[in-house]
Amino acid sequence: MSVEKLSSEWAPRLKKLAHDRVFYILTFTLLAISGCSSPTPKNTSASLPPSTSKNATITADPNPIQVCDSSGTGLTKLTWTSVGPAVVEMHVNSPNGDLLARTGANGTAATGKWVTNGMIFYLQDVTGGRSLTPENTLATFTAKATSDGCP
Repeated sequence: MSVEKLSSEWAPRLKKLAHDRVFYILTFTLLAISGCSSPTPKNTSASLPPSTSKNATITADPNPIQVCDSSGTGLTKLTWTSVGPAVVEMHVNSPNGDLLARTGANGTAATGKWVTNGMIFYLQDVTGGRSLTPENTLATFTAKATSDGCP
């Protein structure tokens, strides 16, 4: 049998086999990738989620804050975490508002009975003397107050 005859018989088969192999590799790759990316289940029993941005989070406990008197104010404990900054400050009502706390990247602070519904807390990166501006805001948290559950 000549090389030309062998080549003419096997060339189409080899081309088909090469295409089939590429098809199978792509198919298995796509299946493997799709199997690795399942949606994250949602926790429907959680209360209000923390506000996050720029690799930082702020949470409050309790949240919402129960207010059972006519003052409209309550107290809570804020907890924050951040990745990157060495020094952060927690400010009230604006990035350069009243100072609540100054800590390292992570911290906690208890408020007095002065937190109102809708009050916003600002976690500011003040590393190296950074200014108290919106550009240096790592995260914000909006307090919620409720009278639900009061006697």
